[in-house]
Amino acid sequence: MTNAAFRKLTPTTDERLAELGLRRAVLDRAITAGIDARAASPPFGPTNAPGLLDWIHRVGTLRQLLAADGWERLDHWNAGLIRHPSRPLLLGTLQGNRGTGTPDAPLRSDYAKGPAIAAMMRDNDHDQFALFENARNEGLKLWFLVTYPLQLADRLVVLREVSQPEPTPQNQVIDRWAHRIPLPPMEFPQIKAPNVDVPEEVDVPVAFRR
Repeated sequence: MTNAAFRKLTPTTDERLAELGLRRAVLDRAITAGIDARAASPPFGPTNAPGLLDWIHRVGTLRQLLAADGWERLDHWNAGLIRHPSRPLLLGTLQGNRGTGTPDAPLRSDYAKGPAIAAMMRDNDHDQFALFENARNEGLKLWFLVTYPLQLADRLVVLREVSQPEPTPQNQVIDRWAHRIPLPPMEFPQIKAPNVDVPEEVDVPVAFRR
């Protein structure tokens, strides 16, 4: 097989996003909205205010833009997700680590996940098989827009990717991934707000019925 033929068979990043019903421009706008909110955090606010405002506006903008494409917001257990209009797919946001956006680097969530998010990952894939083929069942697949803000001396860099974790028990960080779609980092002017963040979702204890 020639190199040109191999490249033709290998989907681009934008093609992989399109398989999920996503566009990079939507992700860019959601991340930018969060960074703008982070920069506007009051100087005498709580130390976790920049990260909290970032998350609120990133989630809100992402869901607003995708709702225009027919996606439906899902606030079950206050998870702040949105559901694809026709495919068994949920999308949320997650804070990663310095490995975010680098395919060969280990990626892990910055915080352990509670029972709500753990329950929504139960039907995720266990490996690198095709995106919408699941040998076990037809349950929903939970994907995340994973970001990590990195404050440098002269600018803020947001590392990012769109990825699906493997099922993960509650109260554990996510560090195993079925699919990863790395994206190039975004850069912003220097932000003076402290780089302090809070958990990426409100995850409350729930009792599941059997």
